[in-house]
Amino acid sequence: MKKLLVIVLALLMVFSLAACGGQQSGGQQQATETKVLKILMEDLNATDQVLARLDDFEAATGIKVEAEVINYATMHDKLVTQLTASESDYDVLVVDCYWVGEFAEAGWMEPLDPYIEASGFDTSVYLPTMMEMVGELNGVTYELPFYNYMMALIYRPDVFADEGLHKAYVAKYGVDFTMPTETLAEYVQVADFTTAYFKEQGVEMYGAVHQAGRGDPIAIEFCNYMYSNGGDFYDADGNITVNNPEVVEALELYMDAVANASPAGAAGFNLDDAYAVYSAGKAASFVTYNTFMPVLDDPEQSQVVGLSEIANIPGGHSLNGGWGWAIPHNAKDKDASWEFINYIESFDVAKLRAEGGSAPTRSDIFSDPDIMALYPYYDTVLDIMKTAVMLPIMPDSTPLMEIFGRELSEAVSGNKTAQEALDQVALEMKDLKR
Repeated sequence: MKKLLVIVLALLMVFSLAACGGQQSGGQQQATETKVLKILMEDLNATDQVLARLDDFEAATGIKVEAEVINYATMHDKLVTQLTASESDYDVLVVDCYWVGEFAEAGWMEPLDPYIEASGFDTSVYLPTMMEMVGELNGVTYELPFYNYMMALIYRPDVFADEGLHKAYVAKYGVDFTMPTETLAEYVQVADFTTAYFKEQGVEMYGAVHQAGRGDPIAIEFCNYMYSNGGDFYDADGNITVNNPEVVEALELYMDAVANASPAGAAGFNLDDAYAVYSAGKAASFVTYNTFMPVLDDPEQSQVVGLSEIANIPGGHSLNGGWGWAIPHNAKDKDASWEFINYIESFDVAKLRAEGGSAPTRSDIFSDPDIMALYPYYDTVLDIMKTAVMLPIMPDSTPLMEIFGRELSEAVSGNKTAQEALDQVALEMKDLKR
């Protein structure tokens, strides 16, 4: 019995030591295990500037961030798949302004107000037009603005300063030749005349280049014409106004410019096609994203380095656009997700990103002397942004732009009049969720 008791006690000690050893080993593993956050991002410079900060964030917090970088076309569907699951593989969202209404209505974005209050983050530093678009909705803060892609008019003062062009314009119209001009109609007249003048001289130079391809390219570009001519999708009371006279006039002007100011084939151009023409020095103006300014000054990507200036769309209202940071409603560790957003949107990190070319959303970054020295045109960008108009924030914003792009293309291709195309848009808008 004594021998048996000794054996039993010995076995108990072995099991106890093994258990203690296992607990110690597991505890050590848990202590050294690194948290990992995952983000899905679009492949562009603003993302590159975030990626460049990830090692610093891990060193400061012990949290590792892994970014999956893909093209824009597949982002929405990948996110929806995760956001409708019980738990998301992505811990932080980057949300395009197109998707804000859809994501908010579905409850896919965690309200950030408790995190903002607890951390003392100052959201007043963001430009009001950015917070309205990718920040607050119905009194709830769902996002912090990430970067802007507001559109504007980029143009070549050297081309429009051509002495022969000036004399010919004054001779025909009896008024001085200026660029940019005050109204949309004047801009189209100048662009048309410039193309015709240089064609007579045997020079391949177009007054404007357009991205009038079917779908998103033409829909996005034409919004600048519509807003600058006083039009919109809805009025303040929610009535459909997309086929009102001012929008019809804007579309007729747009059709004129695509046909007479742009290169042949512009009715099928996407953004890359239009950029290729302008950056090759063959167009005098380009309605596009303000973020192209530093790209056009890069000799590896442009043949017009130092020749471009930026201005508001003639008429005064560019299309606003941007992305925001959000936390998925089904994120695994929402506190860690907020810790990353809080870090990446801090002044020092936002400034580093801006120095690398990521378009700012904070007013204090726009006014920073170092940033202004790098990008002196930012004072103009800031002024444009103050009056920029955003797309409607609504659950069916993506179907809206699909309908809009289809019908605009029908008009530009000559299959419908401007009024017929816009009447069809208005008809189909009645069935959209707003």
